[in-house]
Amino acid sequence: MNPAYTSQTCNACGHRAPDNRESQAVFRCVACGHRADADVNAACNLRDTAVGRTVAARGGSPSGGPVNREPQRDLLLAG
Repeated sequence: MNPAYTSQTCNACGHRAPDNRESQAVFRCVACGHRADADVNAACNLRDTAVGRTVAARGGSPSGGPVNREPQRDLLLAG
């Protein structure tokens, strides 16, 4: 898993910027104001990437949303 930019990416909104690192220990998103311990924010980004819950940069929607795999009643009856 590539950890690049996980310390600059907001786990709340997905905004990535070097200015998000207020200090070595403090993360503060310049876009949404989310504050967290920098290491915890980066770890949450890695966790979310591992389970497919990443957020696109600039607040996009999560990738890999749920897929409805239930049989479609109309398709079962048409045949």
